[in-house]
Order: sequence, then C-alpha cells, then structure tokens
Amino acid sequence: MIQWWNSLDTFARVYAFIAIPSTLVLIVQTILLMIGLNDGDEGLDLTDNGFSDTPGDGGSDGLALFSIRGIMALLTVGGWSGLALYASGVNRPLTILISAVCGIAALFAIAYLMRAVMKLQSNGNISLSHAIGKTGRVYIPIPPHTQGSGKITLTLQERFLEADAVTTAERKLITGEAVRVVATDDSGLLVVEPVVK
Repeated sequence: MIQWWNSLDTFARVYAFIAIPSTLVLIVQTILLMIGLNDGDEGLDLTDNGFSDTPGDGGSDGLALFSIRGIMALLTVGGWSGLALYASGVNRPLTILISAVCGIAALFAIAYLMRAVMKLQSNGNISLSHAIGKTGRVYIPIPPHTQGSGKITLTLQERFLEADAVTTAERKLITGEAVRVVATDDSGLLVVEPVVK
C-alpha cells in the first residue's frame, strides 16, 4: 500500500485522498443502512417548485440530492474514476471533466435509488374510511337492522383483510354474499349493504 502511495504523483494523490476516505464512509453507511441503524439522512430536496430542505426519507415526491450518502457516492465514484482515468494515460483536464461527470451521475443515481427504496416503505396503518364504496364478501353472517355485527373480507390499501361490519338491511346477510361499504361508525365498524345484482 505504501509503495502504491509513493508511486503516485501529486495529482493522483489528490484523487486517492478523495476516493479512499469517502469509500470507507460509504461502506459504513451502507452497513448501517442494512442493519437498520441509519434510517435516512437529511438532504436537499429538489422539487418542482425549486429547492427546500426536507428529510431525505421519501416524505415528498422530490429528489433528495445533497444527502451525506449522495455526496459520499459523488466523491467515491469521482475519486476512483479519476484515479483510473489518470493511470490509463488520459490527460488531466479530461480526467477532471470525466470524473466530475461520473461523480454527478452517482449523486443522481443514489438520490433516485433512495427515493425508490423509501417509496417501498409503509407505516402499516389501515384507514377504514378508505373502505367506503369498496365491495367485499360476508365472512361471518351479519344480523339485520344493526342488531349485531358480523365480519366481511375485502381488499383495502392493497391488503386483504377482514373487518367487523353491521348492516341496516331488512334481512340477515349470509356468508359469501357480496356487500358494499356505505359508511363507518364511531366505533370503527363498517356499515354495509347487499350488492343488488
């Protein structure tokens, strides 16, 4: 390692000085992210309205560009590509230009990747108010005139679930019957009516 360092001229050492520490920081960040200890860093969010400081956690539809992770990716890719280009005989101005372009491309790639990953996250909360208008099937029979509750199954917020339900219908709703959610009550029960065919 020392022989390699001593073989570099000043220009190459600058690139090595950028690439090596930023690579180590990026590796540590990646390990922390994988084990769940680094749940997103602050970033500058690039939105349709311009720039605004927001957490880089996917909370907006913007693109969190200047996060610590993004800057480390820029320095890592820019540093190593600069070293490789210079070692292969590319002149200095072209090395600087190409390594800068590679680093900026890495910055955008990390921002897009983190945005895509954060969109996959879900807080797991189901809002029964979104069930209004949805259809489902009776799972446990529902007594008429809201005299008791039964259960229905339906797909809500991309999840298949079963929920307690009552009906104002004149008759008992039987297992397997198609129903439509018309309201929710204060206790969290769904109010359903039979689907007329």
